[in-house]
Amino acid sequence: MKYSLEIIQSADGDKSVVAVDAEGVFEDGVLSLEYSFDGAHYALKISERAMEQTRTGNINLQMVFAAGERTVCRISDGQNGGSFFIFTEQYSARFESGSCTADCAFSDGAGGEVTRISVTARRA
Repeated sequence: MKYSLEIIQSADGDKSVVAVDAEGVFEDGVLSLEYSFDGAHYALKISERAMEQTRTGNINLQMVFAAGERTVCRISDGQNGGSFFIFTEQYSARFESGSCTADCAFSDGAGGEVTRISVTARRA
C-alpha cells in the first residue's frame, strides 16, 4: 500500500525535513515502510514500543529507538564499520485511521545533545 511519509529531524537549532512516497504494510501492530531517498534504500518499522530504521547504500546504518533504552547504532561504508550507543529519552507512536505518527528524542546518554525525530505516515 502507498503511504506519504514525512520525517522531521531537529538538533542543535538545525532542522531537516524529508518528504517521500513509501510502500507500506501494517501487520500485527507494526507499520513497515520502504522508500528511497538521496540514493539510498530505507526500511522503517514503527510499533507502539519501538522504531527501527535501516539504511542501505554507500553508507549503511541501523538504529533502534525504544523509550528508556540504550541501543547500539551500527554504521558502515562497505569497507569500514563501527557502532556507538544511543539513549532514547522519549518515544511514542500512535496509529489512527490509516495514519501513524511517531516521535522520539535521543542522545548519547551522557548529557550530549538531544536529537528529535517526528515521523508521520499517511495512506495515500
